[in-house]
Amino acid sequence: MEIAKNIKIIDNLQCQLLSLVSQLFLSMQNSDMTTAERAEILAGIEVILYLLSEKLGVSCKTLDQKAMARIKVGILKEESNEEWKNSLLGILHHLENRI
Repeated sequence: MEIAKNIKIIDNLQCQLLSLVSQLFLSMQNSDMTTAERAEILAGIEVILYLLSEKLGVSCKTLDQKAMARIKVGILKEESNEEWKNSLLGILHHLENRI
């Protein structure tokens, strides 16, 4: 019974994530959507990702650590331009302050 419940929750989270990503893409085409509205969509995506990771057995801390490792690889890649590297550094510092 518990397994079926978890599967249903995971399916629901997947649907919510897909819906939010769709809303984000539509918002990027819609010039009259405010930055605050886009921030709400992105925040929703972030929350769903954390909930989904927990349901799949990955802690929030582990998710952040994996993200930081990917960011570090992105910073070290030679083909990354300076603006991209600076953006990644900003995200890395943000994540380091959260952990």
